[in-house]
Amino acid sequence: MAASRPRLSPTQELIGRVMRIVRTCPEAASEVLELMFLVSQIEASTTVDREYRDARRVISRLRNPLWEMGPGDRDALLAAAETIRRVCRLDEADIPHTPISDAGERQRVERRLAAALAGEFDAGQIARVTGVVAAVLQD
Repeated sequence: MAASRPRLSPTQELIGRVMRIVRTCPEAASEVLELMFLVSQIEASTTVDREYRDARRVISRLRNPLWEMGPGDRDALLAAAETIRRVCRLDEADIPHTPISDAGERQRVERRLAAALAGEFDAGQIARVTGVVAAVLQD
């Protein structure tokens, strides 16, 4: 009787798929590795992201890459996005069309900036900085 392959955890499955992407599309390696860093932040986060905002953003970025690629490479990224979506048990409707277009993202950025810049900027200045940060993240 042949020994059965051990079942991979969702993280191991994702890492395997991402490594195949890097092997097939080496020019996208830095962007893909940056995405892996974001994925690791999802798992290592000390606060539970019950809405999977970071995962949704990673899926959206994989579906809308910042670089040009061939159809095969594009299919590999889409497969990785689908793996993350499936592992996180997200419905298709949960995935934003752009990486930070999910509801509440601007408010979340603004809260964090307000905490970081408290005492240095007034509310109007923080709102302007938030707008700039949101615009940069959107691209």
